[in-house]
Amino acid sequence: MAVFLNLQRAAPAVLIAAAAGSVFVGSLQARPYSAVEVRGAEFIAADDIAAACEVVAGEYDSSDMSAVQECLMSSGQFRSVEVRGEGATLVVEVSELNDRPGRVEVGLAYDSRDGATLNLYFERYNLFPGTFGSIDLRFAEEVQSFRTSLYHADAFGDLDFGIDTEMRKTSYSDQGFVAKRVLVEPYLALPFASGGRAELGVGYRRDDMSDVAAGSSVLFGREMGVIDAPYVRLGVSYSSNPSKNGGAGFVTGLSLSLDQYFWGLGTDQKTYETRIEADARFALAEKTSLLVGLRGGIVSGQDGHNTRAVDRFFVGGADFRGFAPRGIGPKDGDWFLGANNYYVTSVELQREIDQLLGTTGRVGVFADIGSAWGLDDTLGGTVDDGKYIRSSVGVSLTLDLGNIPVSLFVAKPVDYRDGDDRQSFGISFSTSF
Repeated sequence: MAVFLNLQRAAPAVLIAAAAGSVFVGSLQARPYSAVEVRGAEFIAADDIAAACEVVAGEYDSSDMSAVQECLMSSGQFRSVEVRGEGATLVVEVSELNDRPGRVEVGLAYDSRDGATLNLYFERYNLFPGTFGSIDLRFAEEVQSFRTSLYHADAFGDLDFGIDTEMRKTSYSDQGFVAKRVLVEPYLALPFASGGRAELGVGYRRDDMSDVAAGSSVLFGREMGVIDAPYVRLGVSYSSNPSKNGGAGFVTGLSLSLDQYFWGLGTDQKTYETRIEADARFALAEKTSLLVGLRGGIVSGQDGHNTRAVDRFFVGGADFRGFAPRGIGPKDGDWFLGANNYYVTSVELQREIDQLLGTTGRVGVFADIGSAWGLDDTLGGTVDDGKYIRSSVGVSLTLDLGNIPVSLFVAKPVDYRDGDDRQSFGISFSTSF
């Protein structure tokens, strides 16, 4: 009887020890995981986190999980890291240390349209909880602008919310007037997993056209004044990530956008505007690509209201190589009036080069073709607003010189009209400090 009682008392201790031993042995046994999932990554790409410590599907035991955790923590990027198994998935859950990344940049840029431009740029993620914010200030002799942006992803379920503002003034010497614009636009955006996106914006715009130059077009004098009114914007876009696979004829990049504006709502000065942009890149060989692009727009006054110069399109410069900024379209004497319609298509063959002036770059040959036409008021038929085709051919070069991106082109107009403002050379560069 005494022996039986002693065994009975000893049984729980034996069972506990056996269970502990089983747990210990189990912890040393590796388990297979067919997938890896990184959670909590907001600003560092999940793929980069997994690649940093070579976290791939396979067998892991507790010591392997601890090693992954120690590896990621040693990067100094995370407040905490937890590695665990959930069924057939190895879960890596992180909390990023820098949850408000951002940057402040002061820069200097130059291009053939705006000349030298000073730039101040600021951006920050989580400026407010879950909200990205940016400020972009640009100052040049003939153009000044101030833009801000706030963007909150998943603000209303699957809908994102943003607010854009802009203040801009232009006084180009060949413009013939001073243009000032103030714009505020809150909008909703619906992203699609495929890379598509739809937007609805309801905003307010104030356009002031003043200080018409002496001797410029009579049309500018008729159009000067202020229009301020609400508007609606509908937009759809698509953008694909560049493919890493390459291959002859393969589309390695594609972007499309279509925006429809309804300006001047609630007034007798309504104007409707459509803008379209499309770009595609094809990999023809390992270092050779074909670029195809299209830009176009239509603006029309409604209910007898004529468009104004601040509404119309002024085409040229980098938008249409071979012609100066504001260098084609309807013209009154020496003054280009802008156009109600325009399009420019471009085809360019680019080749990457390993060394030129001590750096890598791209050289290209291109052909641009397009037109700018149409006015509501032709000053009694004295202004020719017909649709005339222009075209140009040329070569381009893009380099990084001392971390300064430099783009330049040389173009020769092929089809043009007498009175077009032709420009054979263009250059742009930017740097920050």
